[in-house]
Amino acid sequence: MSMKKDRRRVLAAIWGTPTRYHLDFFDEGAEVIITCNTPEVSNWWLETLKKKYPSVNCLEKNEIIKLKPMTNVTLKLNKEIGMLKVTGKNHWQWIVECLGDLLEEGSLEETETMVSMSSNSVSRFLQLDKLEEDIQDLLDMIPDGGGIMTHDFIMKLWKTLLNDWFGVGACVYVVTPNIDSERLFQCMLLMIRNKGTGFKCTLITPASPLHGEKFEKILEKTKRRMKEVKTPQHKRLLSDVKIQWVLDSLDVRHENFSTNFVAAYKNEEAEVLTTTAHFHKTHFHFNQRDNVCYNQLSTSDLKRNYLFPLGIGSNVI
Repeated sequence: MSMKKDRRRVLAAIWGTPTRYHLDFFDEGAEVIITCNTPEVSNWWLETLKKKYPSVNCLEKNEIIKLKPMTNVTLKLNKEIGMLKVTGKNHWQWIVECLGDLLEEGSLEETETMVSMSSNSVSRFLQLDKLEEDIQDLLDMIPDGGGIMTHDFIMKLWKTLLNDWFGVGACVYVVTPNIDSERLFQCMLLMIRNKGTGFKCTLITPASPLHGEKFEKILEKTKRRMKEVKTPQHKRLLSDVKIQWVLDSLDVRHENFSTNFVAAYKNEEAEVLTTTAHFHKTHFHFNQRDNVCYNQLSTSDLKRNYLFPLGIGSNVI
């Protein structure tokens, strides 16, 4: 593994720490830059750093505040835009040994509400802010025992359910014999949006489906898509660190089957949405109709009746 990729994996793991603010990391080699979508993060950085290093002096000049937490490490905080630069000969040592704990400690306080990510660009790209119905309203629209629903409804429900499950820190399963890069991209964006909740996500799909492209090719397309998509400000939607985090976090299993469902469990409660629609553009780009059925069940029943038959056992016991 190259040094650059090794550093990116380390930063990705640290980025996955639950934080009060939506941070992003950029590795510039000689320094690591930590940005945020709001300048309000500056006060949080100062409070967190002063609590961690009470005896270290802060030097302020214009909009820059400097402090040195250890030998050959300098932190430069731009209080106007909330950007923190970690520089110095030993900057990487500090990143590895201290940053994760610092972020965790700085987000333990419960006196302030966690900053909502609903207004960030990932949410806008997913169009989650345009969904007027909450998850229960959508589930109530499914007939008792299941029924035939349109694809725009299935896609909305699929996206909203995954977002809800990721948000509560559930173990989530996306099972389909045919997935395209657009749906895979949406799933990964939902993971990124909900990072820090402790969820786990497993995608179960054939390595080589009977119809369509091999999963390896679909994944490569998705990686390119993640790098190419821009925000309204013409910046990349996802940094290399976020992309690395989601690639490391998604557990991909290859099995051969023909069923489609998404499911999740937390503690002893589970939910499953089964449908005849593959999670593929050939279904969702045309407003056709497919069977949909939603059930609440016990975690043990979900494992026994849905996961074990697909060869998924060791990671769900």
